[in-house]
Amino acid sequence: MKKILTSLFILSFIVVNTFADNHKSPWNLLQGHWQFEEEYGFKSEVVYEKLNDGEGAIGKWADQDGNKFTALIGWMPELKKLVALGFGTNGAYWECNFTDVTSESIKGTMIYRDTEGKVQEGNYMIKRISDNYLESEFKTKDPEDGKFKILKGTIKKVVKKKE
Repeated sequence: MKKILTSLFILSFIVVNTFADNHKSPWNLLQGHWQFEEEYGFKSEVVYEKLNDGEGAIGKWADQDGNKFTALIGWMPELKKLVALGFGTNGAYWECNFTDVTSESIKGTMIYRDTEGKVQEGNYMIKRISDNYLESEFKTKDPEDGKFKILKGTIKKVVKKKE
């Protein structure tokens, strides 16, 4: 019996350690102060803070019109998926499901409702150009004319200048 318990303990230790590092997202989550500017009209600043108790981050947003948003980003290790949910003023929201996640880019789908109730959805990608600069691309169907369009954007880290 002692050998069986010892074997089970060793086996469980090996299994836990084998999967321990797999819970980390290959994409480095944004942290700190960032500026987002998207061609579909979304201009905003956000401050992201890493979660203390999970593989994720929370962001507090404010856009160019004074609207406020709160976002939660999290890594789902068994699904190899990064999820971002944001909720804000006047029923605005976004939901991103990134299913192609690497250290250089995240790709998936997004549905976005602006503060005026206009909804867009499509494929969304963010590519890391450097530690302080990222580019985005949103492929969506225009809700008014039904034509497909590609909307590009930039994400820049706000770096305080030394005086």
